[in-house]
Amino acid sequence: MSATLRVSDFADNTTLFSSRPPVINVAARQHPVTIHFSRRTSPNYVNEAVRKASKIHTRLPPGGLLIFLTGQNEIIGACRKLEAKFGKKALDLKKKIRSRPSQQEGSGEESYDIEKRTAGPSQGKGDLFLLV
Repeated sequence: MSATLRVSDFADNTTLFSSRPPVINVAARQHPVTIHFSRRTSPNYVNEAVRKASKIHTRLPPGGLLIFLTGQNEIIGACRKLEAKFGKKALDLKKKIRSRPSQQEGSGEESYDIEKRTAGPSQGKGDLFLLV
């Protein structure tokens, strides 16, 4: 489905309008668009859309992403999943993990802190363990 329409089909429709309405033409810039799609339809298309958007975000140059979903709950869920993956808190945590030395000085053994978080409804079922 497209978000555009032919002006003549709309304005000349006598069912909608008894006389042709005025048409205003506004000049605007057009930007190149690349369409990414999956060859197979996944039963959980929201998770698949989040996975695809994550892949595009991490592998391609900066730009905007537009994901079409059917309802508010799906949109909120997808936003939460993307924020959990790419939001400020997630990025700060990843930065913290990278900046920590992997070995304690002189001990010769690796040291880890395990942080347990209960997964919320947008993250799936069960517990999420972060190895820090």
